[in-house]
Formats: sequence, structure tokens, C-alpha cells
Amino acid sequence: MLAAPLEESETVDLKRDWSKTAIEALAAFANTRGGSVIVGVEDDGTVVGFTAADSDLQRIVNEVVTTTGLRPEVRWLNASGGQRVLSLSVPPSPVLVACRGRYLMRVGSTNRDMAPEEVERRSLENSGQSWDAIPVGRDQELRPEAVRRFLRLARARLPWADETEPPKEVADKLGLRREGRPTRAALLAFGYRPQDVAVGATVRIARFSKGRILDDRTVGGTLLDQLEGVLERLRAYLQVGYTVGDRAALEGKPELGLLERAQRRETWEYPFEALREAVLNALMHRDYADPGDIQVRVEDERLEIWNPGGLPPEMSLEDLRRERHPSRRRNPLVAEVFYHAGLVERWGTGTTRMIQTCLAVGLPEPEFALAQGGFRVVFSKDLLTPERLAARGLNERQVKAMLFLKEKGRLRRAEYEAVTGASRSGAGRELSELEALGLILKVGTTGRGAYYVLKTTQTTQELPKNDPEGGETTQ
Repeated sequence: MLAAPLEESETVDLKRDWSKTAIEALAAFANTRGGSVIVGVEDDGTVVGFTAADSDLQRIVNEVVTTTGLRPEVRWLNASGGQRVLSLSVPPSPVLVACRGRYLMRVGSTNRDMAPEEVERRSLENSGQSWDAIPVGRDQELRPEAVRRFLRLARARLPWADETEPPKEVADKLGLRREGRPTRAALLAFGYRPQDVAVGATVRIARFSKGRILDDRTVGGTLLDQLEGVLERLRAYLQVGYTVGDRAALEGKPELGLLERAQRRETWEYPFEALREAVLNALMHRDYADPGDIQVRVEDERLEIWNPGGLPPEMSLEDLRRERHPSRRRNPLVAEVFYHAGLVERWGTGTTRMIQTCLAVGLPEPEFALAQGGFRVVFSKDLLTPERLAARGLNERQVKAMLFLKEKGRLRRAEYEAVTGASRSGAGRELSELEALGLILKVGTTGRGAYYVLKTTQTTQELPKNDPEGGETTQ
């Protein structure tokens, strides 16, 4: 029996009559998640019915087979009113399916042509190869200084590292040359013109303030050039302070000498380790077949890093928060370069380290999201945003009150009632809930002198034990 109501989707296409576009839909389904074409239904879901003799059905199936190579499952479905419709279904295909020289994919309720880079990516996935392992068209020289720089970083993990060794021999040992030619990964890591192998292999970084662009740069060069260049720009954009003290104790490095111990240690607005990890992840896991560049957006209260390419199909955003989640590498050779250089681990610990280092300095957890065909990580300074507060279970009145408290610094119960429209008893109950959540702290006992402040480690240490007059409170 035909399920109702019907509407077009990523896995359903509706046709009034059989047509060539129905074959295109089947090819698109096969290249995406599979799906069904239902013949005898208008685009708006109205069932009009469809009739065909056995010979007509055989002709339809033959047309699909000769055009796409697909063999659809064909079924008659009964609709209300005694009408019948024809369903042709295909599963996801393990290989790309062409339709009259075109490669189509299903996006929402429409069929779209695959971009050339998407066709290449899917072909590589189906063959078990990675984009970065493909050798380039001709043999090319590698930059000796880029190779030497890498070898200096890689001494701990590559005992054979010798800066005098010819670049091609180093690349051979690293598996970065195939068939007598450098791979794409080799040119990204050590090439004279890395962007020739991937047009979008750059990082665009900009500083914004109140909607205005203060600075906008594009960082190119080799992979290590891009990592260093982005971190240098971040250092210029962010407020970087210094901690003076025993570096051996501060950094857990007892082997440091006396002079090194006395050096100043930089403190960044966001943990340097977390930012470096995020930039490394973007460089390693981005989709280099996509012509888009990595984008780093620095605003007053947040920092966002976006790279082309989402997560592997077998991974979810929740997996990124799990300790020791499996490491899935889109560009394994690129990842190996960073691993040998001592900049990353082989295990999937990068995202959890970002979370831990942010929490350790009192910042919110980074937010991970799939956006605009890519992956985004957002660092934020503010725990008290409407979205974060709502996620903790606060109602609209409590969110309003917390934002008022963040702006004004203190809040009395009468102000809670005025700001939120709550009754006296409701205000008392909801303020108590905020206290129980550890978000606010009551100063004073009862009466007009009592008020509330945001609860932080510093306020709990510095608040006066009794402030009946409602004096200023250090926060």
C-alpha cells in the first residue's frame, strides 16, 4: 500500500509519467543514498495513477539498464481509490553511476551535477585511494630548505633523519613518491609551488570587530609555512600576555636549565595548544579536491576555523568528544608528515585536547559543527550566551535575567520581576534554581540589601561574607 502523504525528498522522486528525467533521478539516487522514483504521482503528492503493460515495463527497465547500468527493483503499489502507481528503487552504488555522460547526485529534492572535484573524490574513495597519494603528472624538484626544516622537527620520530640527504631520497623513504614522481602530499609539504597541485590549498585569515574587517590575509606556501603563518597572525590579532615564573614548574619541564626556567611564558586569550590543534586538524583533514580555502575568522568574542570537507560517513560530531575516538584520516600522507614532525599523534585525541585545554583555563568547550559543506570549530570567551544558557535548561525568563546580570553586574529580586515579568513567588523559585545550577550567588540574607551576582571562582573567593547595604562586590 502506498504511504501517504507523499512528497519529494533526498530518497523519493515523484513523476506523473515515465520520462528521461526519471532515469536521471535513479542515477542520482545511486550516487547518493539510494531511493525510489514513483510514477503516477504529481509533484505536489496528488496520486493520478499509472498503467503499463508487461512489455512497457520491460522497455522501461531496459532503458534504465542501457542508460545507467542499474537494475532497479520494480513494484506496483496500490493507492487509495483503487489506483496503482509504479515504484522503481535502487540502493546506493559502490561505484559512480553515469547517466548520458553526466554524474548526478541527489541534494534535497533535486538532482545536481557533481563538480569535477567531487567526481574525482568519489572515484578515489571507491578505489580505496586517497587524494594526497596520487602522483603528479611529471617529476618535480622539492625545496631542499623545506625538507631540511621538516627533518629538524622529525629527529625524535625518524632516527634516520639526515639533513644532508637529497630531498627525493627523503621523500622516497616517507612514501611520498610513487612511480618515480612526487605525490600531491609531497608537493604540499615540500614543493616550490604547493598551490599548483591544489588551488585552494591556502588559509584565509581575517580580524573583525563590530562587523568591520580590520585585517585580511591569505597564507600560502607549504603545509608547515601555512601552520606557522596562521599562528603568527593569530598571535598578532589576539591579546598575548606573559606569565613570569619558573617555566620548569609552569610547563612541567624539569629538564630546563636555569636561564630557560627564568624565561617568560606567553598566555593567549585562547589556549595556544587548542588553536594549534584546530589549525593542524584543518590542514590535515580538509578536502583538497575542493577549491575553497581554509577560513579563520577572529572576532572580539569568538574565533572560528572552517575547512572544506565534512566528517567521514562513519563518524559523528559526538564522536569528537569521546576520549580516544578512532582516527579517520582523509589525507593519510599529509597526516604522516605532521606526525613525523612531532606536531600530532596518530590517535584521535586532537579534539578532546582542544576541549580539555579550554576548560582548564575557564573557557567554554569549543563548538564543533558541520556547516556550508565543511567542518567548523568555534572558540568562545563567553559562557553566558542565550544559546549556551538555553542548552543548560534555563527558561526564557531565566535567560533574560542572566543576560541582565552579565551586563549590570548584580540583580535584585525586584529587578528580576521587572525584567522578566515573573511573579514574586516565581522570581524567588527561579532564582533558587539558578543558584542550584551554580550560575549565581546570593549576597546578603534577606530584605532590600540582598542581591545576586554571577558565580565564578573569583567571586566565591572575594565576596564579602555580609553586605547588607548592597555595596560593591568584587568580581
